[in-house]
Amino acid sequence: MKPILLLSILFLLFSCSEYPCSKAEIPFGLIGFSDTESDTIILRRYYKGNNPALKDSFLITDIVFERMHDSLKMVASPGTAILESQYDYDLFFPETGTLLYISAIQEEQLYMKRNRKVGCLNRISSFKINDQLSTNPDQSGIAWLHR
Repeated sequence: MKPILLLSILFLLFSCSEYPCSKAEIPFGLIGFSDTESDTIILRRYYKGNNPALKDSFLITDIVFERMHDSLKMVASPGTAILESQYDYDLFFPETGTLLYISAIQEEQLYMKRNRKVGCLNRISSFKINDQLSTNPDQSGIAWLHR
């Protein structure tokens, strides 16, 4: 009887433990951009730090946006167009010459019970756009970038 009790306790402890959620990924939306202004974007990714160094850059031409009044919401994109908290970014829009610098992305580490069968993602709590703090990404996690 004791081994069954011990196994039951171990099972309960294991099934009730938590594990960290995966790193957040931030799709972005655009406010004030036309369809042609947003069809080509050069994204540069930088290592964070006092002297940020360029990690890589991408020419992005295959993002699919859905228009809602003056806003473009990203609905499909290559993985290179998704922002992550461990980097800072430049987004350059050649059509307009607009350069947006996204930095200081802060992510809230969330946890989930082990017995759940779905995954989870951390939540973005804040980021800066051209050194202006944005503390309220919308419920879908989209970073709205203003022209």
